[in-house]
Amino acid sequence: MRALARHRGAILLTLLVLAVAVLVTVLTPRTDEAALAPESVDPSGGRALARVLGEQGVRVQEVRTFAAAERFLSADATVLVTAPDLLSADRWRTLAASGADLVLLRPADEALAALTADVVSTGGASTAERDPGCTDPDALAAGSARAGGLTYDAEGDATACYGGSWVRDELGSSTLTVVGQPAAMTNRYVAEDGNAALALRTLGAHPTLVWYLPDPLDTESPTLPLSALLPAWTWPAVALVVVALLVLLLWRGRRLGRLVAEPLPVVVRAAETVEGHGRLYASARAVDRAAHSLREATLRRLRASTGLDAQASVHDVADQVAWVTGRPAPGVRELLAGTAPRDDPALVRLALDLDALERDVRGTPSRKGAGAQ
Repeated sequence: MRALARHRGAILLTLLVLAVAVLVTVLTPRTDEAALAPESVDPSGGRALARVLGEQGVRVQEVRTFAAAERFLSADATVLVTAPDLLSADRWRTLAASGADLVLLRPADEALAALTADVVSTGGASTAERDPGCTDPDALAAGSARAGGLTYDAEGDATACYGGSWVRDELGSSTLTVVGQPAAMTNRYVAEDGNAALALRTLGAHPTLVWYLPDPLDTESPTLPLSALLPAWTWPAVALVVVALLVLLLWRGRRLGRLVAEPLPVVVRAAETVEGHGRLYASARAVDRAAHSLREATLRRLRASTGLDAQASVHDVADQVAWVTGRPAPGVRELLAGTAPRDDPALVRLALDLDALERDVRGTPSRKGAGAQ
């Protein structure tokens, strides 16, 4: 509690920052950054046009999959397809049979061929403000607008306006409008000249506008494994690399022969090691550490002498030793796990008592054997 009180100011400041961040996240309007998306506020987005269409009573339905677009198809709907080349011929036939008006942005010949033979692409033209140059009533009402980009040629009953960058054709009871200059519908240019009027007349003829942004993953093609995307030489190349690595390992790897015995430069006797440990304990005045080592060594030997498991507890060893030697069990436990000696004389007495205890255990073979049983 004292720590909380001491850091109360920092905690309150942190909570305030978190609260502000949450409020900003919640209150910030969510927008789409995709090009020509109806909720995108970027210069290449279409939010301005979508809002104006909504104010005119047109219900704008943004969809990303073909299944979602199918739910809104009817003769009272207009379908705007922002990426026509992602759709298959079967899907184009489904859209054409729905009776909805279709608006395609920069379609290629493959998409056009599935819908009509009267509109074909002719290349491109520089971007500029152009007059309609046709008799279509929507284009005439809009006046001059941004044109250029991809251009198309109109044959048969189709009508080409704005130098071929805006073409309209009849599809039975519905219409097909091809727009080669989609920038005129974006937030950046929709307010210039007649761009807004042309876009509103193109997209607002029906109560519902299906704003379809095709998802590249929404495809009719069967799902292929990642290995199908790899070139044919991939696996032979991998095999060659593996073989090269094996050759490198065999070439540079260390050859291990039989073990070679190496004589030690100095042979240290066990007694000298024990004496050295004792001197270190004495110089450091580590009486408790020395007593602990003595007791652990005695316990290890007593477990073996009494036939107990190597993991037997101190209490079990003391009870078995007491039974073997006839000593009181509390005294044996105090000797094996009691308080640490306070000084060197007490440590010497502990060592002598432990040695005497071990001698007592070894000196009673008959009772030891009975206890082991």
